Amino acid sequence: MKKSFWIVLAVCLFSVAILAAPTNLALKKEYIFNIDAHTNYPDEGTKLTDGIYANVAYNDPNMLAHLREDFRIVIIDLKDVYKIDKVYANFLNSGGVGCYMPLLFSLAVSQDGKRWKILDYQEYTEDDFPKVGDYVNKFEFKTKGEKARYVALKFSTEIWVFMDEMEVIGDPDTKEPAPKGYSLGDIDFEEIDFDF
Repeated sequence: MKKSFWIVLAVCLFSVAILAAPTNLALKKEYIFNIDAHTNYPDEGTKLTDGIYANVAYNDPNMLAHLREDFRIVIIDLKDVYKIDKVYANFLNSGGVGCYMPLLFSLAVSQDGKRWKILDYQEYTEDDFPKVGDYVNKFEFKTKGEKARYVALKFSTEIWVFMDEMEVIGDPDTKEPAPKGYSLGDIDFEEIDFDF
């Protein structure tokens, strides 16, 4: 009898641990960019959150690409409000084809798409990344446990910028209905006061 009690207890504790595990809340969620991906590397609006990681190659069909024009902003709609633990974004370096890491990042969140809060700013120099070789760098952004429906990332585009998955990590049990506000397509990118 004692043995079965401990087995049941262990199974229950394991189940609770699995249920409370951090989850990618952005998986399969909609997103928009202020400027669409380059026509040579089109995005049907699914590549960034489909959960499929690209190979370390600029011509992998799971990569989406942007060319110059100063910066890009991407906004992911989580549909409901969640407590956010971390945000990750993957970028490719492939110097032989002029594909380099962004050097500036700014992360903002909003519950309604109207009022935004800047949570993280990161600035790099070219010396922070190897100049040769092909590799993917997974950038991590601090979120301070904020609650959000919308997660916006602004990044610089020096020449070519190739991007893979973007993840928003949090606990699905913190889900709250979104307050009235804007839908994803109604958000004005210029209303977000990023750090650059």
